[in-house]
Amino acid sequence: MLRGLYTATTAMKTNNKKLDVITNNIANANTIGYKRDLLLTESFPEVFVNKKMDITDQTRNNASLNIEINQDENRYILNTNKGFFKTKTGNDVHNGQSLKVTVNENGYLSTYDKDQNGKINTADGNIVIGRKGPVFVGNKNFTINNQGQVMTDGNVIDSIVTPKPLGTIGTLNSGVRVDKIRVNYSQGTFQQTENPLDLAIKGEGFFVVETPNGNRYTRDGRFTMNTDREWITTEGYKLMGTDGPIVTDGKETAISNTGEVIVGGEFINQVKIMNLENIKDLRKEGNNLYRLEKNTEIEEKKFEGQVLQGYIEGSNVDSIKEMTSMITLFRNYETNQKVVKAYDDTLGKAVNDVGRV
Repeated sequence: MLRGLYTATTAMKTNNKKLDVITNNIANANTIGYKRDLLLTESFPEVFVNKKMDITDQTRNNASLNIEINQDENRYILNTNKGFFKTKTGNDVHNGQSLKVTVNENGYLSTYDKDQNGKINTADGNIVIGRKGPVFVGNKNFTINNQGQVMTDGNVIDSIVTPKPLGTIGTLNSGVRVDKIRVNYSQGTFQQTENPLDLAIKGEGFFVVETPNGNRYTRDGRFTMNTDREWITTEGYKLMGTDGPIVTDGKETAISNTGEVIVGGEFINQVKIMNLENIKDLRKEGNNLYRLEKNTEIEEKKFEGQVLQGYIEGSNVDSIKEMTSMITLFRNYETNQKVVKAYDDTLGKAVNDVGRV
């Protein structure tokens, strides 16, 4: 009976964390270069619900699995009502009757999603567990048949479907929890300032600035000059170029779309734009700065965007959508609160009334 109480309370705790994230997004709706946060949740490991078995149950258990398969190149969407797919989620194993699966960069079968550009992302995916353990296919072409068998070169290497244990009705979830917080790096709106020291990046990439803790990355292009004619952020961090900090002598300065710094008609430096392949490894550090996660290396890719002079990039927060999400969260919280109260009343009656009988 208490499982529903756990489900309601975990939902309330998760909604509290979601509310914190949404509140922070709204507070930074007018912050230059700010990128909104997204909170991702996952369910607790599901438990099997069993019933008393009879002979017909054993017959059904031996029936064909007949998995429903939708394939797009090396990506599969699988569904079954006669077995379970297992995936590794953190320290737990999740059982489900549907699965989106492809090969990750390490050659293992993994779940996947799509980023804001529609690109397949397995970095946050969960490893698929077969009957022999994690399923490794390497760089070989693979297929999955309607019995859940994974095949390479015509040979079966594993099966990713576990038939229902005898007497199993299905699975029951015990609630949700916070998985991770991710940043939405989609483009913000541009605001024209006509200030030659204001820069904006159209497309992917970050300005590189020098801080006491090493180089950091930012989309905030509001720069000024210090007494040494170095371009600095509002916190005083130097804007880096490919040949060191950007320094101009006060003459008319032009920044080309590729980031070239032209002073008096002469090229003197180029604004350093870091475009990261492993953008998932960036972490917010405050003051609109990002850093790489510890023990990770830079995976740089070619910058294909444009540098706009006299513009700044606003945040990508849609205040109306965030407010709508906040209202929905409040309603969900109130609903779960009523469920908790109903359980509390029921338990009170069980202790105070039934106990007298």
